[in-house]
Amino acid sequence: MQVTGEQQTANAQDEAGAKYALVDYNKYFDNTLVDNTTVEQLLLGMLHVPTGHIIVCDPLVGIYETNALTRTVAPGQYPVSVCVTKPAEGESKYALAKIAFSPARTVQWEMAVAAGQDLADLQQPDEFLGFPVDAGLACFCDAETRGLYNQFATQLYQNSGASFNIYNDFFAAQFKKNAVNPADPKDIGEWLNFNLPNNPLHNIMMFVSGNGDGAYPCFWGISEQDEVCSLVIDFFVL
Repeated sequence: MQVTGEQQTANAQDEAGAKYALVDYNKYFDNTLVDNTTVEQLLLGMLHVPTGHIIVCDPLVGIYETNALTRTVAPGQYPVSVCVTKPAEGESKYALAKIAFSPARTVQWEMAVAAGQDLADLQQPDEFLGFPVDAGLACFCDAETRGLYNQFATQLYQNSGASFNIYNDFFAAQFKKNAVNPADPKDIGEWLNFNLPNNPLHNIMMFVSGNGDGAYPCFWGISEQDEVCSLVIDFFVL
């Protein structure tokens, strides 16, 4: 799916056509204070990546058809974390989400593209390729996991009535388990490490998109040895 938009952070483009973020996302994960805002790191768990083909999408809307990113990583188990803002006033938000593929430090952030997207379509420096969010959620998963999830979701719909809503009637109770204050009816939970019932070894890491619905870019973290060491989503919170 081709999704373009205006990015709050400028980008640079090299002669090979790759596009890079000018902001260093390391600062969000290295510090407890960013742009005068307190931030905390929340580890969500380990993501099972059996094929190395990563999908980034809205888990309730885009997961059925979103193409995997064109870069691949070695199969394995990788930690997923989010950077959470803790402002003195106002509500906390998930500013970024990250998969760490190695302990190597990122020296350059390369815009990630999915199959079917083309950086040549970007006309302005502040445009980006990303993924759409229509249910206020984003996720990381492996392409093989997506296929198994589609089987699970299809069966779930077939076994339920016509009025079935996959979030209200299934996922809401799962997210609630991760509420900070389960007794608070307004605290519905903001993340879910969802192991597929039809294949529990496979999981999808779901989390709220910090600024709700919209379109958001992803960036590969590239090490000094020119290897992929991380992947981040920027929710344009900071």
